[in-house]
This record gives sequence, C-alpha cells and structure tokens, in this order.
Amino acid sequence: MSVIQLYGALARYGVDVLLLALGVTFLTSLLKKTVMKSVTRKVFVFLPFGLGILIYALYSILSRGGMCFTSEEIFTIVKRGFSTGCAATLYYVVYEQFLRGKFHLDPLLPLLACVPEEKRSEASEAIRTACADAEGDLGECIRDVLATFADPPLSEEELTGLSELLKEYITSIA
Repeated sequence: MSVIQLYGALARYGVDVLLLALGVTFLTSLLKKTVMKSVTRKVFVFLPFGLGILIYALYSILSRGGMCFTSEEIFTIVKRGFSTGCAATLYYVVYEQFLRGKFHLDPLLPLLACVPEEKRSEASEAIRTACADAEGDLGECIRDVLATFADPPLSEEELTGLSELLKEYITSIA
C-alpha cells in the first residue's frame, strides 16, 4: 500500500473508524469461535455491520459524554458505524485471503540450518515428537533425529553441540 493509498483510506474512513474496525474484526472472530458456534454462517455476513454501528455509537457516547444527539448526528453515527463494519469486513477478507495459514511460526526452524530447507518442517516435527515421547535423555532423542535429517552429515562434535543447544532451547520454551 502506497502512502497515497493510505492517506486516501484515512481521509475516507478516519482513524477512529479504522481502529474501531480492528476491534469489530476481533470481536466478530471471537464470537464466531465461542458463543455463536452453532449460528448459521449467514449471520456473520451482517454481524460486523451491526457491531460496527453499536460500537461506534458507544464510542460517540463516551467521547461526547452523553446521549443527547440531534437527528443529523444520529445519522452520522449510523453512517460511521456502517463504515466501521465495512472496514472490519475488509480486514477480515484480507486476513482470510492473504494471511491465514501463511504465518506458521516454528521456533525450531531457524536452528535447523544443517537440514535442507525442504525438510526443515519435517525435522522440526520429528524433534517435537521425539521430545514428547522421550523417556530417557532428551539430548539423545534430538541427536538421533538430527543425525537422520542433517545433510551433509554432521561431525560428532557438531551433532552433540547442536543437540544440546536444541535441548536447552526446547526446555526453556516449553
């Protein structure tokens, strides 16, 4: 997104609407996963708009310090609340289409430089499985997995050092 496009979005919606839309997006997602699990999916098409109007109205009441609004102000609140729902829907669509599932952060991947890149996820999963099933020394389980996946094969000193490093790292994050 260029600076001009960002400025255009800020001018069209306003910072308050864009920030409230983030809250509406998270609230909609939370409701979808908890309280409203059994509700038909069609409700979630309209839910961000309803929540947007409600949240923007609450924001207006809190920022103004009261509920005395003229009919023109009420129309503006509904319009800005609807804009909040539109922006929330846009955020959700961008998340679903472009971001969901692409950011799977595996903390072991950066430490597995000795494993070819196409096998790092598999090696990381094998290490986690070996650690979960380990009855004896955790370092030995990790060492066995590293010996299987490392390419080119590591020397005994490298294998021992890396397995101890991974053992300490895994125990510190677990």
